[in-house]
Amino acid sequence: MNDEVILRGGDGSSPALRDRFLKAFAADDYAALRGLSADLRNCTNILPSTVCAALGLPRGSTYAKAARTIVTS
Repeated sequence: MNDEVILRGGDGSSPALRDRFLKAFAADDYAALRGLSADLRNCTNILPSTVCAALGLPRGSTYAKAARTIVTS
């Protein structure tokens, strides 16, 4: 597991890890997204609405939902 993952209350990942995910998403770096998804699979932080829309997810979806969507696509 990535050493940047810091669980806060058992349900959130570090801001640095979430930022890396968003940067990889913006760059269409699918390989990086798949790797980061393993570390975000339990993250209950809410995704930005623009990312939700781009992934076809409902507004208010979590990073965990995005991670599952990316891994299964």
